[in-house]
Amino acid sequence: MRIVVRGEQARLARVLGVATFWLLLLSTSASLAATELARGDRAWAQRAEGQVDGKAAAEPIRAAIDAYAAAVAVEPQSLEASWKLLRALWFSANFTIDDLAGKRRIYERAGDESERSLGLLAEHFGDRERLSAATPEELRARLAPDDARNAARLYFWSAINLGEWSRIVGLVEAIRADVPNRLHEYALRSLALDPGVEQGGAIRMLSRLHARVPHLPLVSSWVDRSQAVPLAASAVRRYPQHPWNLYVLGLAILDTAPERRAEGLSLLEQTSTLTPRPDQLVEDTAIRNAARERLREER
Repeated sequence: MRIVVRGEQARLARVLGVATFWLLLLSTSASLAATELARGDRAWAQRAEGQVDGKAAAEPIRAAIDAYAAAVAVEPQSLEASWKLLRALWFSANFTIDDLAGKRRIYERAGDESERSLGLLAEHFGDRERLSAATPEELRARLAPDDARNAARLYFWSAINLGEWSRIVGLVEAIRADVPNRLHEYALRSLALDPGVEQGGAIRMLSRLHARVPHLPLVSSWVDRSQAVPLAASAVRRYPQHPWNLYVLGLAILDTAPERRAEGLSLLEQTSTLTPRPDQLVEDTAIRNAARERLREER
């Protein structure tokens, strides 16, 4: 973090001594960041207020975005503030905005924040190339437990926003931006650092990538349709109570294992009748509606 000392700050530095002054200034910044994070968390917890059938009101999540952005501004090194900002931006674009131009602006803002924060993460390894080349074991060895936990979420929410951006801009631009490989890399890294992110979120993402991304030599040669169902099934085994895991398993079966169609439809039926969790009211309502829509398409 770059802080310019001038005026009253310079006088305090002379009185307190440079080392004491900087410690005081940094501790003040950390305190301010913690305050903004707490404000953001309160707003995030209220994100469903005013929602109607999975469509959220803009004001609660806007308050969360403002608070998390303030925390990033005060403490740019905070991976926690960054991934929480990315999560709030995704929620805003997904559940409060209808027009594609508005969604794209938010996803592009999220992309800028992802690049900035992943650049900070790369400093642990020297540069972005070394970070990309690091194995999961090296990632875990280099990062403190809290940093690893936050980095897993940073990778996950970076991938979520990037994937949504690619839906808007289309396949050609997504391939030009190397989106398939970046999504695959981010999901693998999130899984390696903390498989519990969003109760199997990275596993769900990998399942959908293997099920839906075109297999293109030299572009996405890692795609393997046979992995989609086993990955989704592993998410269900690990986190059976998460309704998105059932939904993704149902999709994987319908998309890649047509001989098990009845099972896939049954899983979507279960998802289509779920009672949304109070702390995930908007998200679960949306996934319930998505399951109903897919069932209508299948029938």
